[in-house]
Amino acid sequence: MSRSREQDAWVNAWAKRYPAPKQAKPRGRIRGRFGRKTWFLMSALALVALLVPAIALAAGGQTFTSTNRYTLLVRNSGNGSGGATAQTCNTTPGNQACENNVNSGTGLAATYRTRGLIAAQFQTSGSGQATPFTISSNATGMVENLNANMVGGLLPTQLFANYQQVSNTSTSTTKNQGQPETSQVTCPTGTNVVSQSGSINQTANSNDGQAVLQSIAPNSSTQATVTAVVTGSKDATATFTVTAYAVCAQT
Repeated sequence: MSRSREQDAWVNAWAKRYPAPKQAKPRGRIRGRFGRKTWFLMSALALVALLVPAIALAAGGQTFTSTNRYTLLVRNSGNGSGGATAQTCNTTPGNQACENNVNSGTGLAATYRTRGLIAAQFQTSGSGQATPFTISSNATGMVENLNANMVGGLLPTQLFANYQQVSNTSTSTTKNQGQPETSQVTCPTGTNVVSQSGSINQTANSNDGQAVLQSIAPNSSTQATVTAVVTGSKDATATFTVTAYAVCAQT
């Protein structure tokens, strides 16, 4: 027997005495460790975990919390074709508003900025007279730069500076039918007449005599005159006083 044949016989005898272990079939990392039932159960749980956030968001239960400058930052980089957010809801008076901005601190609860000329629009579609917004009862401070707070470009403090009403009453007099009585009122120095009015206080008469206002007119920018006259029959008389009023203010 040659040397190579002897070596082959020895190798075969060794392999027969000590056979090599069988190689396991390759399996996936998860399926190799778990059975088929366990695999299906884990797959179902994973699918539910993916669907729950979407269902919660659709149901309105999603909550975002962070300590960053903005909890949620939404941007629309289009060329003026759309907005960043659109919110719709169906609520009734007494329930929560569609949008609630609550600031736990003391800063602004909302700001509106634009490169245009109108920063915000309030629109209603209900029937009847609409109120675009309401103001709380403690909002008694003056709103700076609000045009509705100005008349002719003047603030109330400017328009009604030294605003006052002055009057003057004539002495009691008895006049016959057709005879007039006047009273003049003059505004304080530095103010002008804004409006004028007059009244009569009659205390006695004869033959149905009645004192009536004949005219109320300004004499100048600072003075006004009220005139009364007696009416009735030829012999009628009336005893009365005439009071002239003027509203004066700096202008």
